[in-house]
Amino acid sequence: MKCGQCQIIKLSKEFPDGSVSSKCGHATSWCLECLVGYLRETQHRCPICKIELTEQEVNDCCLFWDNASFKIDIESLSQARAELSGPINANSDVFYVVLLNGKKITLKLSEITTVKALKYALRDVTKIDITKQKLIHNDVELNDFQDDTTNSTLESYGIHANSHIQLIVVLYSITQDQALTNLAFDLYWGFPHSGQDFLDGTCLIYAGDELWKKYDYLSTFYPSIPYIRHSGDIIDHANARGHHKITIKLDELPNNVGQLYLILSSWRSPTIGHFRNPSFKLYDEANPDRQLCNYTIGQAGRSQAVIMCLINRSNNGMWNVIEVGETSSGNAKNYDPIEKNIRRLTWFNKTL
Repeated sequence: MKCGQCQIIKLSKEFPDGSVSSKCGHATSWCLECLVGYLRETQHRCPICKIELTEQEVNDCCLFWDNASFKIDIESLSQARAELSGPINANSDVFYVVLLNGKKITLKLSEITTVKALKYALRDVTKIDITKQKLIHNDVELNDFQDDTTNSTLESYGIHANSHIQLIVVLYSITQDQALTNLAFDLYWGFPHSGQDFLDGTCLIYAGDELWKKYDYLSTFYPSIPYIRHSGDIIDHANARGHHKITIKLDELPNNVGQLYLILSSWRSPTIGHFRNPSFKLYDEANPDRQLCNYTIGQAGRSQAVIMCLINRSNNGMWNVIEVGETSSGNAKNYDPIEKNIRRLTWFNKTL
């Protein structure tokens, strides 16, 4: 497609998906880059029909451009590498704990010397109960006690200044003895004020590092896999609400399948925050009152998609529900950005 402003031929995904305002009766011929530049430098009006845009519509358009998956932000990549490596001062007293969503917590070695003390310190900072914390350093889980029942020290795990420790939040563990019947994921949403739209619930299932199966509104059922189903779109037009449901029998999955990622993404609206009163529940259908994941959707309100949680099969056969909370661009039209983020997380199968 050729942009009507810069006259450069660009990919279709570099243009707005539909009109820039609910008041416009047309799709814009300007690419996102030209459109956002125009909105930021001039009045908040559609460049084609001159209809005035609301502040929210301008912000949504700018946010969509800022989070666009096709942009390569070299500065951000460099900053991310610098943050991951941490300060290079060998005399530093600090070390870092990193959550799956990228949040980094800075702590001091002079104040925390044991694994147990670290878990209590993290509880104070994050409000995550110590029983739900799993700490990994150099592919090794940090245990509270050594074999002789003495407290494990950070030093005994080779943790020193500038070290990075991964914090994994295990929300719930499902043992083989519990004979889980159906794991169910129920998602509800209200239409945005602009009209009908879809908050897609997707499950991407991996065997090792490879995508095994995808379940979403379009890929709802595979005849060779009768123990997993996606409901597809269930729309209540009278109440302007939508519903998705995914059911999975974990005990029937092949032994090489060990990671199930539950994902929310906006179909048309720029962000998840546009949907009214979204809610979800992850539960065993045999015990529907017990919520297995407590992620708050509002945390991803400014993003197009979020990898909410991971259902992971550990080496001992136990299933763990792990909070992820990784926001992303991408949606059910284009999973590439989401899959890229998942590839960064697939090392869990080797450590849990």
